[in-house]
Amino acid sequence: MAAHDDPPPGYRFRPDTEQLLVHYLRPKLDGEGFPQGLVPFCDLYGDQEPWQIWEAFKETSEKDRKRKDLYFLTQHKKKTPNGKRKSRTVGTGTWKGEDAAKKVLAASQRVIGKRKRFRYDNKVSAQNGRWLMHEFELDASLLRNKRKAKEYVLCILRKNDKSEKDRKQEGQEYQEEQVMSCDYGNQKGGNLHEPEFVEEETSTTQQRTR
Repeated sequence: MAAHDDPPPGYRFRPDTEQLLVHYLRPKLDGEGFPQGLVPFCDLYGDQEPWQIWEAFKETSEKDRKRKDLYFLTQHKKKTPNGKRKSRTVGTGTWKGEDAAKKVLAASQRVIGKRKRFRYDNKVSAQNGRWLMHEFELDASLLRNKRKAKEYVLCILRKNDKSEKDRKQEGQEYQEEQVMSCDYGNQKGGNLHEPEFVEEETSTTQQRTR
């Protein structure tokens, strides 16, 4: 499939997390080709609101009616030119972190990246809490050229149709984790492996990848 080709009829985009990191994010960081029509670049830390981004790219999702997520590559922004803190502003709100960064393990149990979950936070907007984002960062050990690599990450944008009250009643963390993971190809009877999410602070060994 060429880099900008649309998916053929009947195609279903169901990558697992390992595939997203190794076959989409790493090529972007290494300056190599990959199917950009499936994971386009979008500024998720810019002036556009999450729903505006969704409207602009929802055609990608509508071609696969069972798909509930949009996949993007985006670039981190710093709050100050020489600082290390990242800006999480999006439109008139912010992406508010909901958990600590978790290590992503490949099927071989090697560390291949980190994942962090966010929700749209804007107390004066009716859209407050209605958008979720998972941000994936590639482990530096997988980079072929670390000096040329920029701070790109792969993000998954999802509509959140549940009210804040409903999320609290059902157990927000459990529900989001289950829903987000099932769409990455780990359904019963499927042949794709969903790498395990592990709390970063509980890991006692540092494993290297090839």
